Amino acid sequence: MSSEYGRIFKLLEEVQGSLDVKIQFVEFTIKEAAKLKRRHLIHYLEKKLEKLIKRSV
Repeated sequence: MSSEYGRIFKLLEEVQGSLDVKIQFVEFTIKEAAKLKRRHLIHYLEKKLEKLIKRSV
């Protein structure tokens, strides 16, 4: 993970709620990163989302 985005990922780890809430939050963050054209961040977030989805199965 890039140190540039370390704080974002720390905040994502602190999200409380069900797994569905965490997945929705990461999806929202991906949309916001897309608005800012942060492709590198989107890539990291998509990996995070994949891990969360695997946990939900």
